[in-house]
Amino acid sequence: MKVILVCSDYQKKMFPYDKEWQTASLEILNTPNIIRQIDFFLQNGIQPNDLYVYLAYQQNQVIPLLKQYEGIHLGKNYKDFREFLSAYVSTFDDQTLIVKSDYVFVNEDLHQVINHQDTDFVLLTEKQESTKAICAKVANEKITYFLGHPRDHYVTHEVAGIYCLSKQALDYVIHSSNGFDKRISGSMIPDQFYIENGLNQFIESGNQIKSVIAQYNVFQLLFPWSILDANSYHLNRLVDLLSEESISSSAKIEPSASINGKLKMGENSYIGKNVIINGNVVIGENVVIDNGAILNGNILIGDHSYVKDYAKIEGPTVIGKENKFGHNAEFKGVSMKGVSAIHYSEMFGVIGRYVDIAAACVCGILRFNDTEQPHKISGQTYTAKNSNAVFIGDYTRTGINNVFLPGNKIGSNSALYPGLIVEKDVPHETIVLKKQETVERHWGPNKYGW
Repeated sequence: MKVILVCSDYQKKMFPYDKEWQTASLEILNTPNIIRQIDFFLQNGIQPNDLYVYLAYQQNQVIPLLKQYEGIHLGKNYKDFREFLSAYVSTFDDQTLIVKSDYVFVNEDLHQVINHQDTDFVLLTEKQESTKAICAKVANEKITYFLGHPRDHYVTHEVAGIYCLSKQALDYVIHSSNGFDKRISGSMIPDQFYIENGLNQFIESGNQIKSVIAQYNVFQLLFPWSILDANSYHLNRLVDLLSEESISSSAKIEPSASINGKLKMGENSYIGKNVIINGNVVIGENVVIDNGAILNGNILIGDHSYVKDYAKIEGPTVIGKENKFGHNAEFKGVSMKGVSAIHYSEMFGVIGRYVDIAAACVCGILRFNDTEQPHKISGQTYTAKNSNAVFIGDYTRTGINNVFLPGNKIGSNSALYPGLIVEKDVPHETIVLKKQETVERHWGPNKYGW
C-alpha cells in the first residue's frame, strides 16, 4: 500500500492562522497534525519510501518538519494535485491511500482504513451539515454518488478526508474536470479540483466504491475554532487512556500540593507548594507548576513551560511549549509555543505563537442572548460551539487592559493599544490605536472646603 498525504491549499476560513500556517502543520496536543499521521503509518508497517507528501501552500513550513524522515517522497512545485498524481501514478500500487492532512483522525479509524480489504473505498462520517460539506449517498455499503454541499435529503453521509483507490480510479481522478459534473439544480460550485468529481465518473462507468464509516469523531481543520474542537476531543481521549499515575523518577511533587485526578509527569518537572489540581493533567518535561497555581479539568502542559503564582488553568486546555502563565492569569483553550500571560488576565480561545497577553486582558465570550457568535467569511455566515472564543494570530502584542468581545479574531504580527475594546476582527500586520478625548478643569484644596 502506498500512502499520499495531501497538504491543503490556502484556507481563508482559518484566519488568523491562515498566513503563517500550512493547515497540515497545525498542532494537535502539541504535535503537528501531519507528523501525527506520518508516525501512525510508519508505526503500522508503511515504509518511508511508500509515503508521499503533496505540498501545496506554505511548503517551507512543512519541509523542515519532514527532515527527520528519510525516504519520504516530497511532491512540490506542481500546479495542482492532478499534476502530482500524473507524475507519480506509475509508482503507485493498486491500493493507494490518499489522506488529507487537514483532517484529524483517531488512530482506531486509521487502523480500520489500512486493514480494510476492498480496493476502492472512501471514509465517511455521519451527516452533520450537508449544505457545508462534500457528501455521499450510500446504499448497501456502496457509494451511489458524491455531491457538493447538497440539501440534506439528497445524501446520507459526509466525506471524511480518506480515499483508498485503485490505479483505474486514480486515472479517472487525474483526467477529471474542475467542479462537479454531477450536481443538483441551482447549485453553484467553485471552478476548482475535487477528487469526488473523478470518482463520480468512475462510478458512472460501472465501477464500485465502498463506504467505510468512521467510528470516532473526525475533525477538519477548516476554521480557527476547529483547533479548539480537535484538541479538546483528543485531549479527553488521551487522559481517558491514563490508567494510573505515571511520574518520571526525576520529577518532584511537594507534599503541600493537593492532587485529585490522574497525573503524568515528564523528566525534571516540578509541582510546588500549595498547588491545587482537580482533574487529569499530562505534564511535559522541565515544567514548573508552583506557588498556588490552580488546575481544573483535563489539561496538557508542553515542555519548558511554567504555571505559577496563583495562575488558574481551566480544562480542557492544551498549553504549548515554552509558555509562561503567572500571577493570577486565567486561561482556557489552546496556546501555541512561546505564549506569555503574566498579570491578571482572563482569556479563552486559541493564542498563536509567541503572543504576549498583557496585564488585565479579558475576553467576553457570553453574548447577552446566549447564542453562538456568527462569523461572516466571504459572504457566508458560520457559527459553531466554540465560535465565541477569541483567536489571536502569531507574534501579536496585546495592550494592557484590552477587552475582547465574543469571537474576535486578531491577525498575526499585529499590535493593540492599551485600554482598547476590541469590537471587530483585526487584519494581519495591523496596529490598532485608540483616540482618547479628555477634559481638563481646575481642581485643588478649595474644592474640599479648605
